[in-house]
Amino acid sequence: MAETLLEQTRGLHEDVERFERIIVKDLKQEAKSHKEKLMQSHRVRKRLDQIQEAARKLIKIYDDDDKARKEEIEALGGEDKVFSKFYDRLKEVREYHRKFPNHDLTEAEDDTHLIKEEPHVEFTGEEGLGRYLDLHDLYQRFLNLRAQQSSGKKAKAAAAAAAAAAAGADEDGMVVTVDGEGRELALASAREGPEKSLEYYEYLTSFSDFSALPRATRMSKQFSEYLVALLGYLTSFYERTQPLAQLQRTLAKTEEEFAPRWEAGQVAGWEDRGVPSAPSTSGLELEAFGSAEELEILGADRLKEALSSLGLKCGGTVKERAARLWLTRDTPLSALDRKHFAKGVVPPSAGGAGGDSGAGAKLAAQARNVALLEAQVRKMAELLVNVIADTKGKVEKKQAQTYEEMQAELAEAEAEVLAPDDDEEDDFVYNPLKLPLGWDGKPIPYWLYKLHGLNQEFKCEICGNYSYWGRRAYEKHFKEYRHQNGMRALGIPNNKMFYEVTKIEDALQLWKSIQDKAKGDFKPDDEEFEDAQGNVYSKKTYEDLRRQGLI
Repeated sequence: MAETLLEQTRGLHEDVERFERIIVKDLKQEAKSHKEKLMQSHRVRKRLDQIQEAARKLIKIYDDDDKARKEEIEALGGEDKVFSKFYDRLKEVREYHRKFPNHDLTEAEDDTHLIKEEPHVEFTGEEGLGRYLDLHDLYQRFLNLRAQQSSGKKAKAAAAAAAAAAAGADEDGMVVTVDGEGRELALASAREGPEKSLEYYEYLTSFSDFSALPRATRMSKQFSEYLVALLGYLTSFYERTQPLAQLQRTLAKTEEEFAPRWEAGQVAGWEDRGVPSAPSTSGLELEAFGSAEELEILGADRLKEALSSLGLKCGGTVKERAARLWLTRDTPLSALDRKHFAKGVVPPSAGGAGGDSGAGAKLAAQARNVALLEAQVRKMAELLVNVIADTKGKVEKKQAQTYEEMQAELAEAEAEVLAPDDDEEDDFVYNPLKLPLGWDGKPIPYWLYKLHGLNQEFKCEICGNYSYWGRRAYEKHFKEYRHQNGMRALGIPNNKMFYEVTKIEDALQLWKSIQDKAKGDFKPDDEEFEDAQGNVYSKKTYEDLRRQGLI
């Protein structure tokens, strides 16, 4: 009854079938509350993972890369020794069951505790066991991105705004606030669209819409980190609330559909695939002008538009703007000095169109990564549309509540947590004698408990003084891993000669005596057996008398 490779294969198949039965039993139970449904889904997910793990082990055994399975099958018998090896195995099985007649291999294990198990699923903030999202930290990071964008655009007006803040507000109604670390001013105007103050409710509505953000912000490192954090939270939340959903397969399909659309330039907001096309002067033909002085007649606004379309600085007087634009008439943008380009603009020579191919490829790869993250975030927003709607309702309700109403709701929630569960009271089983539970989850009858000797304790020193209750469990443990590991640690083979030996000292003495007899040509056939009356027989005589029923 050794743990052969074929026996391991059989055991793994048995585990797969057992986990399938547990899943069926679990799903047959009606889950009423939201928490029960969530716990049930996580239990089923755990069993599915265990089935997959067993299946991976079976595949590895069937692949048989080390040829161990093939050798074991061949060892079962060749063409000339099929019957002899078969009867040898049959004899071994019969002897084992003759020695342990109470060892019922067909006895099913009790899986009741697995069906009632409550896996640990962590939710924080307003998530409420998966009912609501908690995006407050990500909301603050998004506000910081907007603050950096706003302060970059209005750096020249910071001093004037700070002076107006000392008086309360400036003449234009600008609201001046300090960012989280207090190092710079974050300016927001009530009249400007993208720059206006963003409420948490509005953020929940539009956190998956990135079209209003400028390209420079979307290509920044901070924005990429924000997208990774946002996608990580959404995927983690979805996996915790929908453990049976194939989320990774859905995201892989989204990426697969994204690839051809990106190559075709069909991704909204990224039609240029992250690399701007060759800039133009917005329809202005410089060849029609003879000098920079002639360009001055176009005016400051027209010159500013042309310079902006080329990515050049558009500040200064009309004369300076005209001179800067005149440089592009005979000189390609890739040959212009870096100082002529606006802040944040990548010159063509450093990765723009027609510039260095390596840098351009790097810029395109960065843009593709950002666009893919945006697409995945939008997909997660579609999957969580109901949760987002509930979260918005929760936020809206909180905004309309008074302080007293909030306190009353909090007290009610605490009372629900502290209140005893009716279902738990119904499931309570009175078991003062601590009898083992039967297949129906109730204690077995006391007479059956006494019949099987479950009140008898057997300790095995080889197993670390582990206690076994009942003769059946005690006899069964000699083939279990704990006892086998203990015998292996003592350097003693775990064979039938050491059955019923539980003391370490006895096992060592017996092993020493067997080795001493082996030196004197000891053979297993010379074993002696004693019957109930104390008569000693040789092994062959003892088996013959027992087979005839005389002893």
